[in-house]
Amino acid sequence: MILSDVEGDLVVPVEAELIRRHRPLWNSVLDGFGNHGPGKGRYNQAISDWDVLHPGRTWAARLTGQANPPKEIEARVRVFFN
Repeated sequence: MILSDVEGDLVVPVEAELIRRHRPLWNSVLDGFGNHGPGKGRYNQAISDWDVLHPGRTWAARLTGQANPPKEIEARVRVFFN
């Protein structure tokens, strides 16, 4: 779908309202879903919770910071669904 003119201006507020109403897991519990690779010299950051549970982004494997333990992340996901 291509939105133009006034319709295009509605994308951000409509998305924000959908997130507020439906609280998707990736906007509530798991940080990092929409991440992009960090800039040069910033690979000392921790891997995001999303990337801990969903490995596969090649740039995420190069991050060297301390990630949250998978069991801790999984526990928060279980609480979210209960």
